[in-house]
Amino acid sequence: MPTILFLLLLFIAPIPLGAESLELLMKLAVVGFVFIYTFALPAYFVYLMKRWGLISSLKLENLKDRRLPYFVTAIIYTALGYFLYSKNSMLFPCGFILWSIAAVILCVGIISLWWQISAHAAGVGGMIGALAGILVQLGEQNLFFPLLFMVILSGYVISARLALNAHTPAQVGAGFLLGLGISLASIIILF
Repeated sequence: MPTILFLLLLFIAPIPLGAESLELLMKLAVVGFVFIYTFALPAYFVYLMKRWGLISSLKLENLKDRRLPYFVTAIIYTALGYFLYSKNSMLFPCGFILWSIAAVILCVGIISLWWQISAHAAGVGGMIGALAGILVQLGEQNLFFPLLFMVILSGYVISARLALNAHTPAQVGAGFLLGLGISLASIIILF
């Protein structure tokens, strides 16, 4: 989801990120770093945790298996945010958005110490919060249709989690509101 978010922001609405003057290669490099650090590296760490016997399943279905991967993922996202922030002052908003995503993941990890909140719902809620926040706060009209698509997609994701009996309505609702709230608050603070 962060890769999709950065693709949308860097190529459809680069002005709020201050990225309108970035060359195509730099934008692609940022998206590439985001993909590696937010998908490939966390997935690899989950695989290693399974091999080392730290978790029982790659699906992270039980509460105990979810904790460590979320905390490791939050650390990875925070590190990437710092990397982008420190490499180019124009990328500070990108780093800040990654820190807000890391905050959502950290909250999911903390809540997972006691209760199984939906990380999928938190992710789609966070995407909607970021896109809606930038659309409303900065009047970035290019994000209207991507936001509309994400709202529809989030309905499918949440419905699928419920249909699979992976979560209760309370767990997906709490996850969605957590992601939405932290993302919206972050955009309001940033801009």
